[in-house]
Amino acid sequence: MSIGIAQIKQVIGLRSNVSNCITYQDEQTIVYPAGANVVVYNIDQKIQKFIPNSEKSNGLTTMCVSQNRRYIAIAEKMSDKPMVTVYDLHTLRKKKTLSFGDTASNEIVSMSFSPDGKHLITQTNAPDWSLSYWSWEKAKVMATIKITANLQPNATVTQVKLTNHFH
Repeated sequence: MSIGIAQIKQVIGLRSNVSNCITYQDEQTIVYPAGANVVVYNIDQKIQKFIPNSEKSNGLTTMCVSQNRRYIAIAEKMSDKPMVTVYDLHTLRKKKTLSFGDTASNEIVSMSFSPDGKHLITQTNAPDWSLSYWSWEKAKVMATIKITANLQPNATVTQVKLTNHFH
């Protein structure tokens, strides 16, 4: 008796509740979340490749692609602390996983790569609303600020964007 292994061949749909939910890798390839995967779809060749969610994930919350289109960061909601995983978009291999130790939040609501692709900025949800500046290749937080005191009651953060390189 042999046991077969199921493989995903095609995913149809879009998870529109994920912020920054559709982007280009290049002029022929779009990247978007669908089901429990991020789909990398070549529109000319009509081929889908997949980046699966982590095993203990409660779903994707946001994603972003570096300006050089080499890396994708995928944020996942976990039961206790959020998690961000950076993948190489050319090989679809995992490069680094970022863990959030000092936060009461369980979700990343927005993030952005620096223009040179070496740093990543992440924004958690309530109650902390922590803004963290990462050297993602080293999985090291360079700076963090909690902005709870600066928010108006019932305010939400919908997007962060890193436009200048800080030293």
